[in-house]
Amino acid sequence: MYRRKIYLVIILCTVLSACSDQKIVNQICLIHAISFDTVANGKKTAALISHFKEQGKTELEVLHTESNSYISLPRLNTRTNDPLERGQARLVLFGKTSAEKGTGTVIHHLLRDPKISSRLQLGVVERDASELLEITTKTQEPFFLSDMIEQNMRSGNLPLMNLHESLFNYYGEGRDMFLPYFKIGREGAAGSGGHGEVKIDGLALFRSDRMITEISMKDAFLLKMLIQNSKNGNYRVPLAGKASNNQGEDFILLRSMHSKANYIVNNVHPIPSISIRLKLVTELQNVPDWVDLRSEEQLTQLEKTMGSYLKKEIEKFLSLLKKNKVDPVGLGDLVRSRSKEWSAQDFEKIYQEIKTTVNVQVKIGNAGNA
Repeated sequence: MYRRKIYLVIILCTVLSACSDQKIVNQICLIHAISFDTVANGKKTAALISHFKEQGKTELEVLHTESNSYISLPRLNTRTNDPLERGQARLVLFGKTSAEKGTGTVIHHLLRDPKISSRLQLGVVERDASELLEITTKTQEPFFLSDMIEQNMRSGNLPLMNLHESLFNYYGEGRDMFLPYFKIGREGAAGSGGHGEVKIDGLALFRSDRMITEISMKDAFLLKMLIQNSKNGNYRVPLAGKASNNQGEDFILLRSMHSKANYIVNNVHPIPSISIRLKLVTELQNVPDWVDLRSEEQLTQLEKTMGSYLKKEIEKFLSLLKKNKVDPVGLGDLVRSRSKEWSAQDFEKIYQEIKTTVNVQVKIGNAGNA
């Protein structure tokens, strides 16, 4: 009997403690996304919030404030009649100018905020980031942008990203951060619903906390293969042969089914030398009519053609990274793991001279004319 009473007390305490921190949804404003921009007088912060309406409906609104600091959510709180709740935030955006000047203050704040989820997405916008939040209000979908990122990671060319991964790349030695890069099209573009068309145009590449350059979705696929399994990414490979039209060469669209990259550090001093061996299993799409998929000889030749083409594309991509002194692949971290005398400063001086050799082996797992 005594044990039963103790058990009931424990259950009651659990229920009471669970209820103590509950907040009624129509008495708070949920923040879904936050943007940071640079303006003439300092910094501009905006937040995409939702107001709860009857019958489960919500209304989206963007709050704006300017100050000398990016950490200005208390200022935003003075602009609404309900308290702001940031625990539901799914996205933080930086305008390009802001990203080029440095994101370190915001990133450090996100790291220290216990209410921010490590699954939060980060991104960069070609124009003002707050403009993207205004467009989202017209969709009436609070997670429109973060869902766009998730979908392109899951079934497109974007590598896996979230706050946890970005913090690892930002604070980790010998690697650099990368974020989705948004572009806003012209007003009234097809499919835009009367407002600027939004698309993810590639990745913004960083050195430390500053954006250095951006790359296309095509190059984003190459990075995805180099650092992760590139399942579901797409890449267009030109074919030399009988063009089925009068517009030049034909091409095959390959869709990755699986990829794996292996790295071998052949030499560390004085200039590191690294071999990269990539294996890719793919299915074919948009296959030209003159390609006979029943022919083992042609399939073998296609595998060699795609492997050779991807090898050259990856070599060009690595050259681009070295030219801009950005290391999203983490070659510096790889060399650091093999050297007792590694330092970030010394590696940065020789990064552009690193020797990288690439070998790509492609296996066609499925072929079709989808």
